[in-house]
Amino acid sequence: MNYNYKEAKKILKIIKKSESILLNCHRGPDPDSIGSTLALFNVLRNMGKKVDVVCPSKELYEGVEFLDNYDLIKRNVNFFDFDFKNYDLFIILDSSSWDMVTSDIKAPRPSIPSIVVDHHYTNSRYGDINIVDEKASSTGEIIFRLFEDWRIKIDLNTANALLTAIISDTGLFRYPNQTEKTYSAFIKLLEMGANKDLIVSRLYRNNDIKLLKFWGEVLTRLKVDKENKFVYSAIPYEIYRKFGKLRNAKDSSCDLFAQSTSETDFGFFVIEEEKNEISVSFRSRNYFDTSRIALELGGGGHKAASGAKIHGKSFKSALNLILNVARKYTKISQ
Repeated sequence: MNYNYKEAKKILKIIKKSESILLNCHRGPDPDSIGSTLALFNVLRNMGKKVDVVCPSKELYEGVEFLDNYDLIKRNVNFFDFDFKNYDLFIILDSSSWDMVTSDIKAPRPSIPSIVVDHHYTNSRYGDINIVDEKASSTGEIIFRLFEDWRIKIDLNTANALLTAIISDTGLFRYPNQTEKTYSAFIKLLEMGANKDLIVSRLYRNNDIKLLKFWGEVLTRLKVDKENKFVYSAIPYEIYRKFGKLRNAKDSSCDLFAQSTSETDFGFFVIEEEKNEISVSFRSRNYFDTSRIALELGGGGHKAASGAKIHGKSFKSALNLILNVARKYTKISQ
């Protein structure tokens, strides 16, 4: 048998020997994080394993609550006092670094075996076993191929979770991160009964009126650096709080303009989510590698889509830092 991943057989062997397995959703989990994790959760449960899913964030992504077992994700987990000894194995999904898993790089590492499955090329390979497929559109796509390697029969709930992951992380197939294998997985999941129309409706046609008004504020603050060919918008904490600290505001706002503004190579959106706690999302046009900027700011991601968090700086100082690093890399690219 030809395997998609050479590690697949070894990982399945470890899973079969494990009784209690821990999975994660990364901080500020997106639909790929949630969808790929719940898909694996379903399959492991069907194998008779005890499975828990943990996330360091208080809030999960709105719009994917229709996925089976969404409510079983344990939120706001403090990894500084988390007891890994209750588990035989930790499978870490869609997380390029340990701080994405725990929300704090200083959190203690587990003493139990760990397996990392991810598609970010910035992944630091911090697991005992690592599957990092940079050509995959999403972690959901990797999990789909692992299920093929394991000859798993995918049920409807699992198919919906995987298709949610793929549709989201391809931006409804708008991002330049798909291959023929992505479309093959998409077609096979449809044949399994996955509800594309429901997923698209929940992800892209389900916006609260408050979020639409927030987008108006984002667009009002839009600026273009013509010399360096990028566009950006930045929202301070006072404005974010005024609109009710909307979930999903960051990435949805970035998607509004960052990849669609003419005569630019990339764009980014900056938001102060708490006082002196700044988050930035990057999106690329014309194949500009945004991940280099994100990495220097302490984050990571893909060439086409990446992000970072900046702690302990004022909104103005953080914005100036982001602008300086962005301009540095435009100069390098010229």
